[in-house]
Amino acid sequence: MGEHEYTVGVVVELAGVSVRTLHHYDEIGLLEPSERSAAGYRLYSGEDLRRLQRILFYRELDFDLGTIGAILADPARTDADRLREQRRLLTGRIERYQAMVAVIDRELDARRLGITLTPEERLEVFGGTRLEDNAAQAERRWGGSEQWRQRQRRTSGYAAEDWLEIRREQAGIHQRLLDAMRAGAPATDPAVMDLAEEHRLHIDRRYHDCDHDTHRALARSYLANERIGLNFDDVAPGLSRYVHDAIIANAERDAGRAES
Repeated sequence: MGEHEYTVGVVVELAGVSVRTLHHYDEIGLLEPSERSAAGYRLYSGEDLRRLQRILFYRELDFDLGTIGAILADPARTDADRLREQRRLLTGRIERYQAMVAVIDRELDARRLGITLTPEERLEVFGGTRLEDNAAQAERRWGGSEQWRQRQRRTSGYAAEDWLEIRREQAGIHQRLLDAMRAGAPATDPAVMDLAEEHRLHIDRRYHDCDHDTHRALARSYLANERIGLNFDDVAPGLSRYVHDAIIANAERDAGRAES
């Protein structure tokens, strides 16, 4: 056996193929060993191994053996051409797989939020909102809490029309808070505190139990620009602070009523 000749057993170990596969490739002329030992055993050269590598790449890309044979036999293609082609094909496949993974991730994230709509319904209700961002941040903060479990239980049964109604309610409350801020009403104004209370009851009715302590915790997350706080400040700088202050004022008003 020459210095760069490999037995079937060695090739099987190096390439991860079966003996039967090597024999079949030999029989159909796709990969014929360059040499045979004195005893008649197949011996593969380094060039044979490079050819086997090309074959296995094309097989991974689902090319049939006939097509692979034609590609490798094409005199117009150099080995470098084949490598570049395989790289292009593999890159395309990777991109498709990454896109498929992204779709699956979005679906899993939507389910973590309890949203069980079709992609078309989700687009109609939420538009371009990145649910995966909201889901990941919400789960980091609230995952494992009773509020999180309640939200998942409640929202899992919502249909598209339910979500549209919820979004309309939410948008109406947010708009009135924005109008009050732009009109110069202080966050401690009773009318603004009433809006904060409406906001609390909306969450309590639609998502999870939301007493004033829970509402305070949400207000702190808004002020820290977590999730909805970012959305508030995208609408108008300072809105997250205004909503936070209105929620805190409303909670203190309720505590004062309880003491009196």
